[in-house]
Formats: sequence, structure tokens, C-alpha cells
Amino acid sequence: MKRLETMLKKLIKTNQALINEGLVILTWGNASCRTKSGDRMYIKPSGVPFEELMTRDIATVDLKTGRHLKGKKPSVDTPTHLALYNAFPAINSIVHTHSKYCTIFAQAKLDIPCFGTTHADYFYGPIPVVEDLTEEEIQTDYEKNTGLKIIDHFTTRNISPMSVKAALSPAHGVFVWGSSMEEALECAIVLENIAEMAYKTLVLTRPMRYNRTVTCDSALLDKHFLRKHGDKKYYGQ
Repeated sequence: MKRLETMLKKLIKTNQALINEGLVILTWGNASCRTKSGDRMYIKPSGVPFEELMTRDIATVDLKTGRHLKGKKPSVDTPTHLALYNAFPAINSIVHTHSKYCTIFAQAKLDIPCFGTTHADYFYGPIPVVEDLTEEEIQTDYEKNTGLKIIDHFTTRNISPMSVKAALSPAHGVFVWGSSMEEALECAIVLENIAEMAYKTLVLTRPMRYNRTVTCDSALLDKHFLRKHGDKKYYGQ
């Protein structure tokens, strides 16, 4: 029980960090985590202000069945989180936000391109915007289908979810994940900054003005991502 209480307190801090880092306003976002045994998911309750969260409020959900077991009513995005956890076993925490620059790309239905080494240090290639939901998918199991679109995009294009730890849901927002709450939060913070830089890079270099486009050299992308995350990584202690 003590271990669970510690994890729930950390999850509350992770959710509150979304507000503190400017990734969320009002209640527009959520963070979740799952147990190491993989049978339970814990997620922010729906519509509860971040600053009012208490451990008894956190919603406990059966990871396989989606049944609400304890706490307040879970986030409406719960089926998206469940789909991602069940499809990608290495994910242990998920953050969902409508952060400004990520959502700009999501609304424009554009990938966040990799323009430089800041991006390459964290994500091995562009952050994809996945396919639109059909009208039927929106009307039936909307939140679950949001997750399934992400899963299908990564699976059919052979994108490793642990090399590109984020996806844009078109006209909606961003889902970011990691092997821990700390990693998911860090990736969400970094990605919003990357999205802002990418947006402003596109403004400066749009073809109509300068008749050129920019990309990050593939060798530079490999170098920066793999030195931090590859089999022969050498970044850090």
C-alpha cells in the first residue's frame, strides 16, 4: 500500500507539472501510469482541477477490461491510454495535452519536422500526425479509436514507439509517453519547445519567401539520437 501511495503522489505531481510547465490550461490534459505487473492503470479523474487532486481521487482502471475500479470517474481519454498501454508494452506512463504549438501542428494536420539537434536528442524523426478518424469512428468508441489510429500509424510504418515517443491526433492535441512518469513528462515539455521552434523555423524559411526548405541532416539525426539512446550510447554518466 505504501508503494501505491507513493506512486499516486508522483502521478499527482506529474499532472500538476503540466499546469506549472504551461502545457495545460484549466483541465485540458491528463497524465497516467500503470503498475509494473501491468494489470492496473491510474489516471487523472475527469474535470477535476489539477490543484485539487488528492490520492483518493485518482481513478484506478483495470488495464485489460477498462473497468473503473476505484477513485473518481476517470478521464474521458482513458480508452486512448488503455489502447496505447495494451499495444506498446514498454510504455509505462502517458501524458496528453493540448499544448499550444503541438496543437497548432495537430490542427494543421502536419508532422512536426526534425529541423535540428534539439529534436534529434529526444525523437528519432518527425512527430507524426496520424490519420483522421472517420465519421463512424468518431460516433462509435471515439476515444478508443483515437488510440487505435496512433497504434495503426506506428505499426504500419514500422515506427518504434520508444524512438518516437509522441503522436499528434489531428485537430485535437498530442499524446506523449515514456518508460516512466519522469520520462513522459520530460518528453512532453521538450516536445512543446521543439514544436515552437519548428513553427518559427517554418515561418523564417517558407519557400515563397526564401525559395528554400530546411531539414536536419540524416547523419546528424543519427548521431544525436543514438549517442543518447542507441546500443553504444555515450551521453550522460
